[in-house]
Amino acid sequence: MNSLLRSWDVGTARIPQRRAGAVVGLAQLPLRPLFTLLARPRWDGVDRLPTTGAMIACGNHLSAYDAFGYGHLLQAAGIAPRFLAKESLFRIPVLGALLRGARQIPVHRGTSRGGDALDDARAALGRGELIMVFPEGTYTRDPELWPMQARLGTARLALETGAPLLPIASWGGRALWPVGSPLPRPRPGRHVQVLVGEPFAVSLQEGETSQQAALRVSEELMARIAALLGQLRGQEPPSVLHDGRRDVHRPEMGEPQRGYRAFRQDSP
Repeated sequence: MNSLLRSWDVGTARIPQRRAGAVVGLAQLPLRPLFTLLARPRWDGVDRLPTTGAMIACGNHLSAYDAFGYGHLLQAAGIAPRFLAKESLFRIPVLGALLRGARQIPVHRGTSRGGDALDDARAALGRGELIMVFPEGTYTRDPELWPMQARLGTARLALETGAPLLPIASWGGRALWPVGSPLPRPRPGRHVQVLVGEPFAVSLQEGETSQQAALRVSEELMARIAALLGQLRGQEPPSVLHDGRRDVHRPEMGEPQRGYRAFRQDSP
């Protein structure tokens, strides 16, 4: 009974650091049954989600469904779904108010406020909360839908705070909700699989600069996520992940990027 109360965030069944708040509490009433019906989720490794303590959960990013899918998983496991999300979503009427009410963290890309999200994330981790991030920073552009190489913010956050990283992989969300589609497209037999990996701690190694550490940790994190995804797909992931910084068109940056010069300017 207590696990059921904790899943639905009833009363004091959760510790304060895992409470989701009124907005999520009300939204889950229609959304959890709806996404159970649409996605027919299959979750493995749920016992690896921590009931206490700071942690950075990190998932691959395939489509708009991911925020709902990972959020469903976390809430059902008794953990407030708290994401780092692009700031433009917070400027959409109604949606922005809901995101703020649900205590999501805006990411200000390409502005002088770019560090604000990390400050808010550090504060949340300092309180012993779990936050969820998409290390790639956008939907994957890999032709075979494997994860891309990560941006360095997640690794830097883990190195600075000491919060463990928790790799998670999801498969099936893009088929359910294709990129560009305003709504999901459910079909018989379609389901979403999620595999939660083992958490791991990171730290600066002797003789290593913070930049080198962030590169190393990012590579290890995405390799772990790719390996989990390979298990879900029954395939071997590529040995070298797609480098999205080299793509000519990068919507997450707000404008097309051109050639090697753009890559050099954005290199870590």
